[in-house]
Amino acid sequence: MSNSLSRVDVYNEDYIGLNHAYVQMYKFYNRLMEVSDADDEVLSVIREILLVFNPTLDRIKSEMTIKTRYKEEKSESEKQTDMSAGNSVILHGNFTGD
Repeated sequence: MSNSLSRVDVYNEDYIGLNHAYVQMYKFYNRLMEVSDADDEVLSVIREILLVFNPTLDRIKSEMTIKTRYKEEKSESEKQTDMSAGNSVILHGNFTGD
């Protein structure tokens, strides 16, 4: 297979979409935790996906080129500006149900 793209090229191009999917699952998980008739099996599967997905996103992010990587040292006001501009942020949560 001869392809001109590298792994880092794909990471740079698709990270935001993957991060968005993670954020959507995280929000869904939290909303589902609040209902009285939540399906424990669905919660368990989503929790497992989030547990595996979170460090994987961190690994992908660590291999991205500096130009495309989100800078952790941004101030809170810069982070808020980025979030309101539609930039993605990885949410870290407790998915163990504790």
